[in-house]
Amino acid sequence: MPLFVGLVAVSLVLATNINTSQAQSDFSINVSARVISNVELITLQPITPSDADAIDNIITIDPTNSANAGKMMAIGTPNSEVQITYIRQLVMSNSQTGNTITFNYSVAGNSLDDQTSAELLNRDNRSLQFNSDGRFYFWIGGHVDITAADPGNYVGEFTLAIEYL
Repeated sequence: MPLFVGLVAVSLVLATNINTSQAQSDFSINVSARVISNVELITLQPITPSDADAIDNIITIDPTNSANAGKMMAIGTPNSEVQITYIRQLVMSNSQTGNTITFNYSVAGNSLDDQTSAELLNRDNRSLQFNSDGRFYFWIGGHVDITAADPGNYVGEFTLAIEYL
């Protein structure tokens, strides 16, 4: 019977001072974690966009090479095969105005603590494996168009599921 780590919301904060033709906006993704079946998910670094990440009001963070990507570590049963799924789009709401923006996630994973050799996780990924220490690493990035974003805070949750095979 497969075991799940479900609805894992991870503290990936997108707080930024991006200068656009509009006023400054702050983006954040609230996170909590629920651990099931001896898998622990730890946030090592939040997503930290900078002005350099914004081109034509689109913030882009590549999870395979950006120092601004969020980083997480899953701890589970050593050498176990798992399948990873995650929510690919998140509609975030401005807590003051109700305006929404859509953050499109991309996630890279690796059994080594090495971002540059991490593989992008897609819907058709084969099974992945915890390393001999029971660790698997994730880097979280994505893109969001802030052209129509009102100034203020945008809030949402990122969901990642880990299934033992």
